[in-house]
Amino acid sequence: MAACALASARVRDGAVISSRRHQTQTAELLAIPAETFYAAAEEALPSDRLQMQPCDFDFLRACGLLAIASIQEGRIDAMQKYIGYYFTMMAVQQGHDEANWPPGLSRVEMEERRRLYWSIYTLDIYSSIVWDGCFHFQEAHARVEYPSGDVYSPNPHSLQDQSDPPWIIGWNFTTDLYRILEHFVGKLRTRGSTFNFLEDAQTNPSFHSEGIIRRVTERYAMLPNQFKDLREATEDPNVDIYGFQSANIHATMALLRMVLYTLEGQNRDIYKKCTVAHEVLSTFREVPLSFWRAISTPLIYHIASIGALLWSAMEGPLSDTSYQRVRTLLLEMAELLQSMEQFLNRGAGEGQRLREMVARIDEFFAKQLATHNGHHVVPSAGVLPVDNSDAQSQAGSQVGSGGAPVGGGNGQGGVDELSPQFQLPYELLQEWTWPSDISQAYLPGIYNYHPAYTGPYG
Repeated sequence: MAACALASARVRDGAVISSRRHQTQTAELLAIPAETFYAAAEEALPSDRLQMQPCDFDFLRACGLLAIASIQEGRIDAMQKYIGYYFTMMAVQQGHDEANWPPGLSRVEMEERRRLYWSIYTLDIYSSIVWDGCFHFQEAHARVEYPSGDVYSPNPHSLQDQSDPPWIIGWNFTTDLYRILEHFVGKLRTRGSTFNFLEDAQTNPSFHSEGIIRRVTERYAMLPNQFKDLREATEDPNVDIYGFQSANIHATMALLRMVLYTLEGQNRDIYKKCTVAHEVLSTFREVPLSFWRAISTPLIYHIASIGALLWSAMEGPLSDTSYQRVRTLLLEMAELLQSMEQFLNRGAGEGQRLREMVARIDEFFAKQLATHNGHHVVPSAGVLPVDNSDAQSQAGSQVGSGGAPVGGGNGQGGVDELSPQFQLPYELLQEWTWPSDISQAYLPGIYNYHPAYTGPYG
């Protein structure tokens, strides 16, 4: 019932890939609405979960499926509830260690449990990033092997044949990315915490994201080509499953890079963030629409989290030129979101809200530029004057090897930042609500210590 609830909701929101049988399939699959399956699954859950036997694996699977179905329906509170149910039972049964699993499991049963464990782990990290929640389990505590996929392969020798790699290879690589994300999101949050006893600085000159990204890129380069290509759907699930893995890998790598660049500091990362955001938009323009619609609502929230990290670049001093870079990317992201949301039954209008927020900042910048006289900004109410005397010293640091600006673009990176700079007022930053105040989790300098701040998400 939980699987049907998710499948029905995805079909309703346009996730059917087949073009030849689309109309007939959709009518048949939607004969029973997703809400009916969802309610049936909830009704079938045991009332006393602590009395369940360790072998009641279907309950754990149902919790995971209902959590994802809840995301599709925009019921984030229900998603948190079912993730909580899952991790409660995992804690009771000590399921993070395979030694505590029921004895005598077959190879298929072991494979299923490993897939569920790491699937819900990535779901937990994903939801914690998007909705600023707590991580339930840490990857360092896990004593669960990765799934191999070999027990399902019709040809055991295909595991050694790179022309036909098991799709689980790409799935496991995405899990690796989430394990890395767990650590660096934790570091990012520590910087803005009032319990930062070790005094992890807002800007850490010893932290170099490029080395980490280089190692991840090297691992990515070792993947078979099927996990890198973004091809049109073929209507053959055995082929299209690689397209899903490729789209997921691209999105997760982009999120990781944005987190790493945010760790480098507030202003130093603006060109790098713009580069990543530009690459994200370029990549998703290449992703076939069928894959967008099939991944559906979770992908919108994923893009939103990348947008929130791009937005955090606006926390520090901005020149008109640097703002225009960020502004252009945010509007392109709004267009992408609107194109994706038009298929959803429960679209949240995030693209339009993003456009409205950019319009508010445009109005602010227009007023500030009108008050500018030479190289001096006349402060107005709520505006912090900015000393950009160190702009020249930073200009050289914006150039990468080979003399090109780190952020790419028109080659004017460091020089453009010599123009007068403005600081967006707290009141304007506070109005950012895309989605569910997600940006507040990643603005370490302003929100966490402002007396009016009551916490992310309200």
